[in-house]
Amino acid sequence: MFHTFRFAAVAAAGALLTLVPMQAMASDPSMRCGTHLIYAGGGKGSSRMYEILKKCGEPEAKNGNNWIYTQGNMIRILTFNFEGRLRLIESERK
Repeated sequence: MFHTFRFAAVAAAGALLTLVPMQAMASDPSMRCGTHLIYAGGGKGSSRMYEILKKCGEPEAKNGNNWIYTQGNMIRILTFNFEGRLRLIESERK
């Protein structure tokens, strides 16, 4: 059972890495979309999927609970928890 879960996690991570080549990833507590801010953390103050769609529009790519946005020379990977709240924002330069 553990090996099946581990394989699925490794496969999911590999699929994400093919979308975004790894460099130095940084974690951010918030992200700006136009005049709006969205917040990570996974708790009650964090943004929900529908709020992010309203403020930021459709992501360039979706991979399970990960959404990918490109803003200027930055790639932002948004990770959601099982409740649909934004848990993590990772940033990387193109």
